[in-house]
Amino acid sequence: MDVKMLKSPIRIALALIALLMVAPAPLAQDATKPDHQISKEAKAEVLDSMSNLILTKAYVPGVDFSKWNDFLSKQKDSIDKATTEDEFANSLNMALQDFGFSHISLLKPTVAEARINRSTVGIGVNIQPDKDGLLVTRVVPNSPAEQGGIQAGDILMESAGKKITDPSDLRGEEGQSVTIKVKKASGAIKEYTFVRRKFSTVRPEELKWADKDTAVLNIYTFDLSYDKDNVEKLMKQAAKAKNLIVDLRNNGGGAVAYLTHLMGLLMPPDAPIGTFVSRRAVKEYEATHDGKSADVQTIAAWTPYKLTPTRNAIPPFKGHIAVLVNGFSGSASEIAAEALRETLGAPVIGSKSAGAVLVSVIQPIDHNFQLQYPVTDYVSYKGVRLEKNGIVPDALSEGPQQLFPGKPDPAWQVALQQINKIAAKTDAGNKGH
Repeated sequence: MDVKMLKSPIRIALALIALLMVAPAPLAQDATKPDHQISKEAKAEVLDSMSNLILTKAYVPGVDFSKWNDFLSKQKDSIDKATTEDEFANSLNMALQDFGFSHISLLKPTVAEARINRSTVGIGVNIQPDKDGLLVTRVVPNSPAEQGGIQAGDILMESAGKKITDPSDLRGEEGQSVTIKVKKASGAIKEYTFVRRKFSTVRPEELKWADKDTAVLNIYTFDLSYDKDNVEKLMKQAAKAKNLIVDLRNNGGGAVAYLTHLMGLLMPPDAPIGTFVSRRAVKEYEATHDGKSADVQTIAAWTPYKLTPTRNAIPPFKGHIAVLVNGFSGSASEIAAEALRETLGAPVIGSKSAGAVLVSVIQPIDHNFQLQYPVTDYVSYKGVRLEKNGIVPDALSEGPQQLFPGKPDPAWQVALQQINKIAAKTDAGNKGH
């Protein structure tokens, strides 16, 4: 690694925090700045530094990382032909995908910078694919999109006369204007012109109310913008509720410390959450078992090192809890949902989660790229390996997260039905005694 590239101790610390986070997903974010050219020499330096980390630092029990060179060979032509940072990163990420697990990804400079600075350039929308273009699922407050009249439920159809099929179709420099044809939720077609500018990607945690007895806590990330003070303030407000719905939809995960902080507000302080199966744990197991190894579940059950909630001044929530997840709920979110289900019997509602649960670090490498790579596996307290498996909900509820402002979220209703079933069983059991 080029020491000159590590710009500041703060940035190094932020990058090397133990993470339970799926790498930033293009469809979950607004479009970023246009792509930049990359030289042959720069490609070689980036490739050399990332290969060194993969071959010496990355770890998942039972995985042979020496196969990296074979995976690279398969992508050699596309890597050689790449002339931009985007093309280069895409080619290398195709090679990384051959490992077949999560949390191994090359972040190009614009994505890495946006994560650290918690800002990006664009019009200010969260989007997902739609047959007519890109469906707006959220509009960033005070962004060009909000100020111009875009609302959740609108569909971005055309940009500069070209059909929009990918977030890259919205890219542009700060200060540039873009004209977009939009299909409104009413069906009307309108054209809007926006000037791209920088806006914050931070989305503060929120507390809403499904009814007078049921609070809904939205945790949008466990990454750098997670605000402990804000979460504690919201949990104090939620303490009067009989029920709590923890909404982790579209939450791709983040830092271990933030995960355990939230769990400390929901679970008993000594309740085990699960086990990280690291290189050290595997070696210790083999040393006490005549050199023989075992699967990650066996090692997790054997090792005494368990992940537990952080002790907080605020007591854990005392009412019924339900959890919302979807296909974009990954890593720390999946650990949280499974822990609440196993320990508290909290029903999980939504759609199957991402199945991306490895502990990783994100490390700066040459030319402002960053590499995310795994360092440990994870097994829940009751022996469930979530990587590749994900969480199958107890009750299904499909669709975007509370898409239309002012209308009830369908998932809330399903969660309340599940909570009421549990409450009825509890009441019946108490009467029986």
